[in-house]
Amino acid sequence: QHVFKMEQEEYTKEGINWSYIEFVDNQDILDLIEKKPGGIIALLDEACMFPRSTHETFAQKLYQTYKNHKRFTKPKLARSDFTICHYAG
Repeated sequence: QHVFKMEQEEYTKEGINWSYIEFVDNQDILDLIEKKPGGIIALLDEACMFPRSTHETFAQKLYQTYKNHKRFTKPKLARSDFTICHYAG
């Protein structure tokens, strides 16, 4: 979204004719992964600071944190797997 939005704003500012492009807003997915604090990467950084942290304890933290997030799912019977539901375009 960011690139399309910036380009459309630039075209408008410069008076360039353009056709609106429909695009899927993936900001919620980007926030899920990258947001500080609270994104998956931030939680991974936090987990790496604890010597007794394992991939399973990290996964449990993700399951607990994102259990109600529409883009995050835990596969049935998974102990350390997760899925981020998205559409690339």
